[in-house]
Amino acid sequence: MDAGASRSGSGERGMVCCGRLRDYTASAHNGEVSGCHGSQRTDGCMNTVKFEAPYLGIDIGGTGIKAGLVTADGNIILERTVRTPIEEGRAGMMREISRLAADLMEASAGSVEGIGIGSAGLIDPDSGEVIYATDNLPGWTGLSLASSVSRATGLPVWADNDVHTAALGEVWMGAARDYHSFALVALGTGVGGAIVRNGQISHGFGGRSGEIGHMILEQDGLLCNCGQRGCMEQYVSGSALNRIARVIEPDWDSRRLIREAQASESRALQAIDQFAARLAAGLISIYHLIGPQSIVIGGGLVNSADVWWSRLEHALRRKTDMPIRIEPAGLGNRAGIIGAAYMVKCKLR
Repeated sequence: MDAGASRSGSGERGMVCCGRLRDYTASAHNGEVSGCHGSQRTDGCMNTVKFEAPYLGIDIGGTGIKAGLVTADGNIILERTVRTPIEEGRAGMMREISRLAADLMEASAGSVEGIGIGSAGLIDPDSGEVIYATDNLPGWTGLSLASSVSRATGLPVWADNDVHTAALGEVWMGAARDYHSFALVALGTGVGGAIVRNGQISHGFGGRSGEIGHMILEQDGLLCNCGQRGCMEQYVSGSALNRIARVIEPDWDSRRLIREAQASESRALQAIDQFAARLAAGLISIYHLIGPQSIVIGGGLVNSADVWWSRLEHALRRKTDMPIRIEPAGLGNRAGIIGAAYMVKCKLR
């Protein structure tokens, strides 16, 4: 089967080059491939397209594993995604990561110099070990992630938390290119965060810095899965919006809540106003704690920002006179791959 073809058993998608599906074993004429960033060449005997890039970035989440070849100037020239086989535990996930890496390295004509990995969970940035991960990645806790992938590929490998690598992506190629100090707040199923100073992640002791989702917003509030009560994650995440939606109507979820708010349904708009007010309170605390030039907001909930962004800005103006700058992340779901590659670029300097 061609490397870029769909495999129904693994949920695999084809290669992506500049936003288009491309089979990296496709034929080429005169040894050139047009329409892509970076350098490509073909093998003289096999007439197989080769993509030259020094970095391989991998982004591991609970539903999908994304990997891409990234050029020295930050362009993804080849990308691949597979479903995360969580039902197979650590062994199955490591198999897919190793296979993705091997396939992309083969396509790179031996040009890859190092691999960067962003993974959900608490990652020791020095050792690349997974200190803790939830059941979204079963068996992941205690894994020596960087060294395991290094043994499988023969290349130097570095690993960090996936929100940290997304922040590095925004530093290199996204919304934070002009800032030396900023915070990334990732609003998804939960709430993640990263603090960047002088273009580098501020990890804190044991890699625990930036856990913005576990700042306390409500004293003795809702119980969080971290064991605390009143965490920000319980009020401004996708999971929180699902819970709020079901309070309004038992058959609603967060998507329905957003649609109803877009249609100006009064109860939905009231819920979005409350969401925006609580998010504003959290952002104000972040601003006073670290004094960033900007707070960049990413994650899946940004896709519905047309409903809540202006309400967030209004809530900030109402609550504080501080000049808090907020802006949406610029790289979408490619930030993790690009940031993981940038981590390698920085380490190899």
